Amino acid sequence: DDDAIRDTSMVVIFGRPGAGKTTISQAAVHLLDNDGIDDNDNGLKDPKMYHHLYLDLDVCVPQWMRDNFSKGMYPTLLQRAEFISNACDYVNEEIASYSKTDNKPSVTIVSFSFVNTDLRTAFRSAFPHAKWILVDTTKRMSEKRISAREGHFYKNASQNNVEKDKDRERMGDVMDEDDDNSEWEFKPVDFPHVVLNGSDSVEDNAKRIVDIISHEISL
Repeated sequence: DDDAIRDTSMVVIFGRPGAGKTTISQAAVHLLDNDGIDDNDNGLKDPKMYHHLYLDLDVCVPQWMRDNFSKGMYPTLLQRAEFISNACDYVNEEIASYSKTDNKPSVTIVSFSFVNTDLRTAFRSAFPHAKWILVDTTKRMSEKRISAREGHFYKNASQNNVEKDKDRERMGDVMDEDDDNSEWEFKPVDFPHVVLNGSDSVEDNAKRIVDIISHEISL
């Protein structure tokens, strides 16, 4: 319902494919499920005092898009617009259907890459009060992590783009903004956000997310 959507706070965990967003988000959820961090002496709000909902937007990626990723085919602007519209509907529906029997405030944790500016703009328009948390990694680190994973739909796409980059380097070519391959690149972030070091441990970054929820989200 509209009240549930309006009353929930939101944090968005984003970053390059392979940055570790899902792993870190799930670790943060585990902390919240287990009453968070025992740090109430320092003024943190006890996570038992609010509800939390975790949504990984990878579930919204349709099979045809996953298949195209594996072939090195990136979705067009129109296809991305349809995807993010459906993803926003999914988030709203999940929040609205999340049942609680008390008046405790709620926080929704969303994880997704948000590689392109258009995806971020659309999601921020739909959820303007969300707090964004970037899991910051280098391109090389992210590609290495993806290559080590089994079954990740971005795996072949990442490998294809590594080969394209090598080919371009051999040809002495320089990528420009109009190049089709540039859509695969993680775009700079031009709005306020918190940065987590993707090289830090999963546990440390999960605790930072819980800190952010406890300190900075208006519940």
